[in-house]
Amino acid sequence: MHWADAWRPYGGGERTSVGGLVDEALLKRLRTYKRQVAKRYRVIDPEQIERLLSEGPYHISPKHDGELWFLVKRDGEVALCAFNGRVVRGTPLAQEAARLLADAGDVVIAGELISRTGADRPRVHHVATALGEDDLEATLELHAFDLVDDGGVDALLTDYASRLPRLHELLDGGERVRVVETEEGAAADVLRLFREWVVSDRFEGIVVRSDRGLTYKIKSTLTIDAVVLAYGERITGDVHQVREMSVALVRDDGTYQLLGAVGNGFSEQDRAAWHAKLSQIEAPSRFRLANREGTLSKFVRPEIVVEIRCSDLLAADSWDTQIRRMSLRYNAAQHPEHGWEPLLETPTAVMIHPIFLRERADKTVDAENIGMTQITSRVPLEEPTRRPEDVEARADAEVIRRAVFSKTTKDKVAVRKYAIIDTHKADDRHYPAYVVFFTDYSPGRREPLQTALRPASSIERAEAEVREWLGESIKRGWGEEPSARVGEPVAPPEEAAELLAKEAEKRGGAS
Repeated sequence: MHWADAWRPYGGGERTSVGGLVDEALLKRLRTYKRQVAKRYRVIDPEQIERLLSEGPYHISPKHDGELWFLVKRDGEVALCAFNGRVVRGTPLAQEAARLLADAGDVVIAGELISRTGADRPRVHHVATALGEDDLEATLELHAFDLVDDGGVDALLTDYASRLPRLHELLDGGERVRVVETEEGAAADVLRLFREWVVSDRFEGIVVRSDRGLTYKIKSTLTIDAVVLAYGERITGDVHQVREMSVALVRDDGTYQLLGAVGNGFSEQDRAAWHAKLSQIEAPSRFRLANREGTLSKFVRPEIVVEIRCSDLLAADSWDTQIRRMSLRYNAAQHPEHGWEPLLETPTAVMIHPIFLRERADKTVDAENIGMTQITSRVPLEEPTRRPEDVEARADAEVIRRAVFSKTTKDKVAVRKYAIIDTHKADDRHYPAYVVFFTDYSPGRREPLQTALRPASSIERAEAEVREWLGESIKRGWGEEPSARVGEPVAPPEEAAELLAKEAEKRGGAS
């Protein structure tokens, strides 16, 4: 069978890029396993071990800082596959796996792919480096921790106490492909091994599997100092509270990198106190940021630094694509009416399970105190492909066509209008070439104002969107307001054109 459709040489073997795996059924199985693992995991703090874990028994393993990969054997061929469709075969690592599985049937084994590149413990970004450079292939190791399929049978239907011996049976004797170190013990052993493996910085954390099907991931938490740039509001009666804070880090060029939001760690009194504090330093913003309740956050001056605890940082999504968030500039000195201005989306990481700890009044808002090194020292980030000054040099978006229509019923005026906007960023994949904005205002309606926004790849497509809207919106009694027109109007469908002509004649003007 064909494992993939696009191979390139690598470390004496072959590999594909993301999406290279063509076996859709297998790819679906790998993705399903990843989702199932995520559902089974419960992330807890080391301080919660004795309180949350019962006596056991547990299977306790070190948590390597690597990438989830699968060792797959199909029809006698062995390869390493990732859930995003990357495949590696024929390398010394894959060849060792093939020797170990020579007498086995079809299997799918989950494991952590790591790279030992130096004296320090392996880090996840070492894997990406090793997969990209042929001479680093020898640093890769696969530590198997679960049996997914065995001989066409779903191995996950059996308990882990049965799957683990089978893993040893399949992979014992391997040097770079082997079963992850595992000990069986009680809650006291979990705490002991955490101190031996994690506190000593040998491993990233520990994984604890219970006989009830739950899997606990225990890692040392990390703290980040960041500046508050916006907050979401919660209003209950006369009580105003902070729902969440949006925070940012400072880049070396003085711009602000949006990091994410934190909504946990506040008491009810804290939320009210923070609302009173942040509402006093609100600032204008040309960037709109929705909070978790779907309403717009309120921006503030970048003056307050807070400390946040999180369990981990995530730099890539499930497709192994670098996560990007907006970078902003605070222009209060030059343009006080603008305040916050969006620049471009730049590579960053997001916080996993963030919890607010405290305000850091001893920290100043600069790259030395709340800089990007807080995350780049832990996870690799792509270099920004564009600079803020490149974006700022471009022309502003421009309304090139607009038309306004009105209808009066019982002294109430309803208004409908469209605007075609040229973004002047057609060569930038982050923006559409054109945007069409529709407005429908009816004072007698429960929700008087309704709007719609549609992107378009060309002016022809934008005009087609407008013509469709005109055919649906222009009925008897609707007429154009010529004084509000911008540019050449889009020709409406025949029926709408006739109605507009009749209304223009009635109003005593020309359309």
